[in-house]
Amino acid sequence: MRNRKIIEASLSCTGKCDDGEQVIDIEVAISMAPSMKDLYVYVSDTSDVSIFNRMATDNLAKQLSCSWVWAPEDQLSDEPIFLEFAVQGQTLFAASGDSGAYNSKNHTYPAEDPLVVAVGGTDLTTNGAGGSWKSETAWNGSGGGISPDKIGIPTYQSTKGVITKANKGSTKYRNLPDVAAEANTDNYVCLDGTCQSGWGGTSFAAPRWAGYLALVNQQSVSKGKGTVGFINTTLYTLGLGSKHATEFHDITSGSNGTYSCTKGYDLVTGWGSPKSMGLINALAP
Repeated sequence: MRNRKIIEASLSCTGKCDDGEQVIDIEVAISMAPSMKDLYVYVSDTSDVSIFNRMATDNLAKQLSCSWVWAPEDQLSDEPIFLEFAVQGQTLFAASGDSGAYNSKNHTYPAEDPLVVAVGGTDLTTNGAGGSWKSETAWNGSGGGISPDKIGIPTYQSTKGVITKANKGSTKYRNLPDVAAEANTDNYVCLDGTCQSGWGGTSFAAPRWAGYLALVNQQSVSKGKGTVGFINTTLYTLGLGSKHATEFHDITSGSNGTYSCTKGYDLVTGWGSPKSMGLINALAP
């Protein structure tokens, strides 16, 4: 592996410490983009605002991922930072959750923010270990549905053809997720001193998309065009386009309990998972 750059913080914890979530994010992102030069990890013992603000102030990573969901004291405190991300070309991918379809008790923040790319989960089958893509269906724990906090629908979801009778989305509120990636509980990881299988969740899917966008940005920069910036609007444009089948694995089977996968956009897997070089070439032509 090439050199990795990690921003270190002095940490302490009492009782049983578990850094599994952080390690998963690091391992998965590197696995998607194994030649990445730098990887930054942000840690705070104060608030989500301090972490996101530092990410924006540094403006070092153009693709960011977050595998936690919570109920913030004030969503408006993060909104200017997410807007800054978008303005300066940073894309934040957030796990959509692992409890299936949303209800009033679900915490879906920050994934439900329109300036964040919400990532749902799939169950991926390959042609043997380490083999090529074979098939994909929805992971039944994939968080998805209509914003429990009634965040207004963003413009990119208001376009004709996104919300349909089949996907049962809202024409008034934000719908989730936007896209998806493998999240079934058959992943193998090394953490807390051991290596084991049986891990899963959209906390695997979000960093997978962050690593994938690193590959997109690598190609874009190599062509002298700079990084591609905040991609949610573009994802929806491509999803509605005529070449959708060459850019996404459109997941059309499975459900998260309330919502079922449909052709095109749905509230289980969004537009689906990235289709290798097809989407990379679409985002960085």
